[in-house]
Amino acid sequence: MSLEALRDEIDKIDEVIVRLLDSRARCAYSIGRLKHELGRPVYEPAREAAVIAHVRQVNEALGGPLDGEAVARLYERIMDEARRIQRLEAERDAREKAQSAGQDGTA
Repeated sequence: MSLEALRDEIDKIDEVIVRLLDSRARCAYSIGRLKHELGRPVYEPAREAAVIAHVRQVNEALGGPLDGEAVARLYERIMDEARRIQRLEAERDAREKAQSAGQDGTA
């Protein structure tokens, strides 16, 4: 396979990855809304440790060139962004509730 063909293949794979990341972020957004409604914290270390353990296990089963530490670092960053999305949503909800309370005279 030529260099150009391999690069084209990477571009196609990257498009799939971005779509999957978008789907994951949308799910994280929904989780953040539920956490807020349930009064749960955005950061849940036990859940994040379970996610890391799971993706390491999947990676090991695949036997590819990425080692477990590399996969863990990638997922730590992905989860950082998910927490950021959840925090932004919680802040937006709090602002909207404060504005709503101020408008109906209950503030």
